Amino acid sequence: MKLANAMTRGLHKAIRANRIVSAALFVFIGFGLAACGGSLGVDDWFDSDSDKNQVTTNDVAALQTGGAKIALLLPLTASGGAADIARSLKEAGELAVFEAGQAGIVLTTKDTLGTPAGAQTAAQAAIQEGAELIIGPLFSSSVKAVAPVASAANVPVIAFSTDKNVATQGIYLLSFLPEHEVDRVVDYAVTSGRRNFAALVPKSPYGAVIEKALVAAAKKRKARVVAIQRYARNEQALQAPTKAMAKTVLNASKKVQALLIGEGGNLLRSIGAVLAQEGVTGSTVKMLGTGLWDEAGVNSIQSIVGGWYAGPPPSAKAQFAHRFRTAYGREPPRLSSLAYDAVSLAIALARLPQGQRFTITNLTNQEGFAGVDGLFRFRSNGLNDRGLAVMEVTGSGSNEVSTAPPNFRGS
Repeated sequence: MKLANAMTRGLHKAIRANRIVSAALFVFIGFGLAACGGSLGVDDWFDSDSDKNQVTTNDVAALQTGGAKIALLLPLTASGGAADIARSLKEAGELAVFEAGQAGIVLTTKDTLGTPAGAQTAAQAAIQEGAELIIGPLFSSSVKAVAPVASAANVPVIAFSTDKNVATQGIYLLSFLPEHEVDRVVDYAVTSGRRNFAALVPKSPYGAVIEKALVAAAKKRKARVVAIQRYARNEQALQAPTKAMAKTVLNASKKVQALLIGEGGNLLRSIGAVLAQEGVTGSTVKMLGTGLWDEAGVNSIQSIVGGWYAGPPPSAKAQFAHRFRTAYGREPPRLSSLAYDAVSLAIALARLPQGQRFTITNLTNQEGFAGVDGLFRFRSNGLNDRGLAVMEVTGSGSNEVSTAPPNFRGS
């Protein structure tokens, strides 16, 4: 208790000594560190009619005069779309530093090349340079490669992988875990009177996780999974399983009340089109989705309008998206907010004395943290808990139909 009180006094002193932008919406609940009081808002930093909007790496570097060294490991030169995601993660992390002003950290970004070997080399270099915390990598194979290096140096890792198998004490996953999304939306569906579930899931590791999560969530609430169809992830292969599921839904004896579709993007559109052709829409059965539904344009898929999915509370996320657009002139990819919250957490904990910052006790604080993606906390096994809202797809977008919990008390 004395240690906690001492930390609280030190943190409040740090708050008074440092301006933290109110729009950051980051709270270190356990020790009372709040980035939402008494300082300039983001609109005081940015002028929407000026070239000053653009935040550059040089802008961020000018603010980093000293403090805890934090390494951001990203696949900046990886092939495919990974490099674009990495760029947005880097920019979101730098935006957190920029909005905090004199953040008290030195953030350096290292390229993992999108490979395990590259990630391990980047981690070794970061640790040799004195990094106290590693944020990233993105891919599970890279997290596995980084883990022994970081563990040997007693440097914690906050990674972005969704593969829970890479999580362990000291290797914490900040990603949205599909198990949580399924559990939350099933819980809401059951409390809304749905007891019989069916699912369309891809033949992939992600699909296997979704299927297992649905079965577990239904069993926990004494509901039933009456049918599952699996499909290969291509336009032609999904036709037959989707038509078979449509027949199941229309079969009155099956009494399907909710259909979970573990897909997003163009394949979700294809599935929606096939279901509609077969006579299955949101008026036939309640459609349920995962976080893959949390994307622009999902409301244009007519057959899933009225459907539900679990995701971060929309208010703070929308504010972050506005600030990212202002800073960089484009929409932030969904994952970019993870880097913003991870760097914001690093900034909060960096106000503690060296050696007391990124400890297991602090990182696994049971009260948790509140970021632009809502409430979250790390478990001792490296996994996370999140406070998710339930969203309903409407003709004009998505509306919140069940708010996220305000805290983890009672969880």
